[in-house]
Amino acid sequence: MSLVQNAPTSPTTSGTMLRAVAEPTTGVRLEAAQIPAPGPGDVLVRSTLVGICGSDTHAVAGHHPFLTAPYVPGHEATGVVVQVGAGVDTSRVGQRVLLKPNVACGTCVNCRVDRSNACETLAWIGCDPSRERSGAMAGYFLAPDTNLFTVPDGVDDQAAVLVECLATPVHAARIAGDLTGARVVVLGAGTIGVLCVVAALRAGAATVVVTDMDAAKLDRAVRIGATGGALASAPDVNAQVSDALGGPADVVFDCVANERSIAQAVELLRRAGTLLLVGVPPRPGTVNLPIVQDWELRIQGCAAYTEADVHASIAIAADGGLPVDEIISTTYSLHDVAVAFERAAADSSGKVLVAP
Repeated sequence: MSLVQNAPTSPTTSGTMLRAVAEPTTGVRLEAAQIPAPGPGDVLVRSTLVGICGSDTHAVAGHHPFLTAPYVPGHEATGVVVQVGAGVDTSRVGQRVLLKPNVACGTCVNCRVDRSNACETLAWIGCDPSRERSGAMAGYFLAPDTNLFTVPDGVDDQAAVLVECLATPVHAARIAGDLTGARVVVLGAGTIGVLCVVAALRAGAATVVVTDMDAAKLDRAVRIGATGGALASAPDVNAQVSDALGGPADVVFDCVANERSIAQAVELLRRAGTLLLVGVPPRPGTVNLPIVQDWELRIQGCAAYTEADVHASIAIAADGGLPVDEIISTTYSLHDVAVAFERAAADSSGKVLVAP
């Protein structure tokens, strides 16, 4: 007998739930909402842990270039399947899953060549001002079955909720090219920055040097595996980085992504080096184009991840390669979500989680 059904599983989940609403320039509040019912191909998940992303805190502060209207946050999420829609295997119910929040069409020119992160009609769960795809910072959330990845038994919820964060650096390291023996610089030692260290080393980098304004973050990056760190405020920061690298950088991961950091990256690179723009720039900027042209530098945008990057990140987590204790700082209940956002905005040295 087939386990694929044409109607939602039983028992169904109904009633109301609480969910967070992030309002740019205003703050975060809770509202009551109906527990959604899964349509064909969709799955209803009970949220267990949800991370607050830098994109969320930037949006609430009014600094995000795309998130400019109220939305239900929660794109870094793990949970348990409680109900499935038509066409979804009923054995999914009860599974621990993690979310890949970028929803691709599967048929456009980019999706057909395994670049789903560049889908021409890409939508985002938890980053959607239309609120058609509400995020996981709620009692329950909906996602297409294809966007939910089973969590291996050996990976706990804290590691699982970090997989989405890791997938972005893993993607950046993959599209950087062969990093075997490479000299790498990471600008910014927040969560994405230190996970860039993990991803670069996993990809074979020989030397990774990190810069940041916070000495404690640099110490953490070294504990995680970076060769060394330099305070970004030091007048000779570029010289310190080059000395620690043993020469110019082959690749720079820019997790700050402002005009100053991009200029610094260009100065640190060797001829024919690669700049990976990993962070979300808050506004347009200028680049030293004569040097980019004459030195044949590659400036590569890095937008999220593909299914392959998520699988690779799960494998790293399953191998114990995610430094969970170094990254997660604290966990709040959904009732304290406003406090959680304030904490995340005030201190980027650790990942703040919400447990709905």
